[in-house]
Amino acid sequence: MAAGDWPTCLNPVTCADPTARTLVLQHVLPKLMEVDADGRYVPSPVLAGGPEVRVDDETGEQTITFVLAEEARWHDGRPITSSDVLGTWLAHRETPGAVAAGYERIIAVDDTDPLIARVTLAQPWPDWPELFGGYTGWLLQADAFGTGTDLSGQFSDFVPFGAGPYELASYDDQSLVLVAREEHWDPDRQAEIDQVRIDRFADLGDGEATGRVGVPGSIDLLIPTGDVPEVATRFDLRRTPAPSVVGLFFDRRTAPLGSAGVRAAVDAALDRRDLVELAGVDPDQLVTCLGWLPGEEACGEDLEEEGASAEETDALLEADGWPVLLDGTRGRPDLPLATPVSYDPRLEGAEAIAEAVVDALVVRGFTASAEPLTAETWMRRDRERGTGIGVFAVRLGTAQRASALYRCDEGSLNPMAWCEQDSQVLSRELVDAASEDERLAIAEELGELAATSLSWLPLHQRTVRWLVDPDRIVTPDQTPLGAGPLGALHDFDRADR
Repeated sequence: MAAGDWPTCLNPVTCADPTARTLVLQHVLPKLMEVDADGRYVPSPVLAGGPEVRVDDETGEQTITFVLAEEARWHDGRPITSSDVLGTWLAHRETPGAVAAGYERIIAVDDTDPLIARVTLAQPWPDWPELFGGYTGWLLQADAFGTGTDLSGQFSDFVPFGAGPYELASYDDQSLVLVAREEHWDPDRQAEIDQVRIDRFADLGDGEATGRVGVPGSIDLLIPTGDVPEVATRFDLRRTPAPSVVGLFFDRRTAPLGSAGVRAAVDAALDRRDLVELAGVDPDQLVTCLGWLPGEEACGEDLEEEGASAEETDALLEADGWPVLLDGTRGRPDLPLATPVSYDPRLEGAEAIAEAVVDALVVRGFTASAEPLTAETWMRRDRERGTGIGVFAVRLGTAQRASALYRCDEGSLNPMAWCEQDSQVLSRELVDAASEDERLAIAEELGELAATSLSWLPLHQRTVRWLVDPDRIVTPDQTPLGAGPLGALHDFDRADR
């Protein structure tokens, strides 16, 4: 295989590099909870069943009880136990620069029974499946580095333990090799291919190096950086869904976007299918509902028409008190109809979307301009400066992670920003909800609220594009959401078998 992006680190506690997760760690390290192809959290084979979640009415503490499978084993043959859960928590607590969120909420891990880990949080947290699993978490072998729990400086060029279908045989800045475990403890995840070599192709997005003569004949699969290059015809283009959605976000704290009429006019002025196509995405991938929830049917109001309507836009602006002025723009005596359109320069296609939004709004009398701005900076801007419209991607996930999209706590990026009273109440209820059914019901209410108030305009769910030679490699139809093209590497097989 060949990859344009390359892991810059391997430490599962301090490394925030997503390439390390997709190319190496997910094939080697175990998780307690996993994400399936629909973006839902499900118990991994390390667990004997679904965990039990309870909230103490008196203390408000949340306890998640994980029952471990007796057959779950580390590569050295030792059983995976509750002490490993405790050790993983201590590693995140004691290692400076630990990047995963949520471990600071834990107040205790009971490992009295080797097969039962009771994890107690100070208060309910709906994203608890991210602990020791989920998109970014892992389970670590407790005593892999002796009795120390500060893992700073470890994992420099190898991963010394694992429980996955592969182990890392070698790694440097140009190549890595994964070798299959001969008899993996989980027969359903026994790797079909004995060895996988991944080479670094830093120039994979470079047209000069990726023509028919630029890709070695030994390469069966390519994961490029950015645009997919034109390569030999033996490759098929594939797309794998990513756990984030690109959309337009409105700063509703001040005029003019504080008005629902203006937000509706912006919606009417835009052809969202054209925006998606400008971003290099198939317009059929447009998210066609507003209060969108990943993996769920209930997503608020459907959009019957996604095309632009000049007449509807003008009527909405006139009704909201934004007449056409002598210079051809719209405004009021003391206030122009003006909004900046910010876009994340790191997001593929965001600049093209922002410029198209500006063009569409200017034609209808807005004063608008595009500017590069990260989502983090956009959220920090104060009320006086305002932020206008933002073109950003927000990582979503499952109904359990709806708070990542709709929560209203300080500093969170969400389409409800800045949250009105109704959504603040629902957001707090979402955090306190104990059951999955209750979380989903509240999330659906938030979705409906987002739709009716035009809190945001979703465009498309992101995808990872890659190339594979189907005459040499057979790949599974689905992979876990967010895991990338290699998310089910153990199910890859040779086409000639």
